[in-house]
Amino acid sequence: MITKEQVHILSKKYKINESVILREYLQLFFLNEFYSEKESQNIFFKGGTALRLIYGSPRFSKDLDFTVEMGEKTFNKFISTLFKKIEKKETITFKPRKTLIGKTFLLKSKSILFSNETYINLDFSFREKILEPEKSIINTNYPILFTSYIYNLSKNEILAEKIRALLTRKITKGRDIYDIWYLLNQNADIDNKLINKKLKYYNLKLNKNNILKTLKNFSKKDFILDLRPFVPINERDKLGELFEYIKNYLDKKFKF
Repeated sequence: MITKEQVHILSKKYKINESVILREYLQLFFLNEFYSEKESQNIFFKGGTALRLIYGSPRFSKDLDFTVEMGEKTFNKFISTLFKKIEKKETITFKPRKTLIGKTFLLKSKSILFSNETYINLDFSFREKILEPEKSIINTNYPILFTSYIYNLSKNEILAEKIRALLTRKITKGRDIYDIWYLLNQNADIDNKLINKKLKYYNLKLNKNNILKTLKNFSKKDFILDLRPFVPINERDKLGELFEYIKNYLDKKFKF
């Protein structure tokens, strides 16, 4: 288990609240245990936390998202065994949560370091196949040594899913806009074919005008409120300025 001193040092290093550091440690701890198991080679890490831990995004994240390429019966047996194994090692519990699609579990940790409990949603999707699977190595300053590959989506495929989220969510998230900007700055490609494969599940096709309309209608206030807990403390007062920059950047990217 990470020590209080280590949490304090990492909090100063990353200029973020200590509770966020503890949550990220637990994310890394879970991933290390998860991908140490052979069965996890058919389960692919994705989303904002994958951007943070694999692709170096400066934005901290909250949940762990995966796409599963195995039958639900096999998955249920695997995940049940894994949860029991982890619960014996750390003060962590897992509880299933009701969901309409896929499977979601709540990871809960009651640490002796802090009075509040730490929560992480584990979201597993079964609805589609991975199009660009990759495997990666995680290097971290946290007291965790990874000895197994992480199986994950490529930058291009995460970008395609982020664009899909931007077009299909009932409530737009500033985090999606930030992540799209970050991925494009990391040379991810706007692959129309890949994006349309992702949109096919919703019976939609890529329409860049709809992206531009969503960006235009999204407010600076909502962007700041959504991003503020997930960026370094010294960057929070600059979020309004960053929002204007990102909007102009994406406006140019999606007009061509």
